Amino acid sequence: MNILSLLEVNEPQEYIKLSAHFDHRWHDDFLTWDPAKFNGTTRIIVPADTVWRPDVTMASTVLEPEYIIEKEDWNLEIKYTGDVWLNFVYVLSNRCEMKTDNFPFDSQECLFVMSSWTYTIDQMTLEHIDDQQPLESLNSEWDVFPYTNETIDEYVDPEHLYRIIFYRMKIKRKPSYYVWVIIAPTFIISALSIAGMFAPFSSTGDREEK
Repeated sequence: MNILSLLEVNEPQEYIKLSAHFDHRWHDDFLTWDPAKFNGTTRIIVPADTVWRPDVTMASTVLEPEYIIEKEDWNLEIKYTGDVWLNFVYVLSNRCEMKTDNFPFDSQECLFVMSSWTYTIDQMTLEHIDDQQPLESLNSEWDVFPYTNETIDEYVDPEHLYRIIFYRMKIKRKPSYYVWVIIAPTFIISALSIAGMFAPFSSTGDREEK
C-alpha cells in the first residue's frame, strides 16, 4: 500500500479518506508457458476479470471505495513463469478513532485491517511487500507519517484461521493555522477586555462602571 494523498479527516464520524495505490503480486501455476513456443513472448496483459484474483479486502473501511478506474476495466500483467501483477488506485474511507483532547496539537493513529474475505490461511497466505514510497506533502492541515505493518494469524472461529495484515498510520495536525486564526485573536480580544475593566475612564483618573 502506498499513500498518495490524505483527502479528508472527518472527526465527528471518526474516519479518514485517502487515495492509495495498491500493488498485488501472486503466483499462479496454471498461467505458465514456454516462450519458445509462442514467438518468445514472456509477458502478456489481459483483462483482470478473465483470471483468478485473490479477494484481498480492507476490512476496516466504513464507506464504499471509489475506484479511479472501474474494476471492470482493470488489466493485469502475467509473466511466463506464472507471476501475476495487479495494481490499482482507489479512494479509501477508513475508520479512525479520534482523540482531540490536545486540539489543535493533537495526533491520531489510524488502523487499517487487510485480509482475505473468503480464503483461510491454508488456502491463501498474505505477505506484506516492503516497498513503501517516500511521502510527499500529502495534506495542508495534517502531517502524514510512514505507516508500520504487522502480520498475525487469527482464528475467526475454531475451524477458520485467517492471515491478517495491520497497517498503522500516524497523522499529526499542523497547529499554525489554529494558533494564528483562532487562539491568538481570542487571546488578544480577551486580554483587551480584561484590561479595559481596569483602565481609567478619563485622564483625571475618575472611574465609572464598566
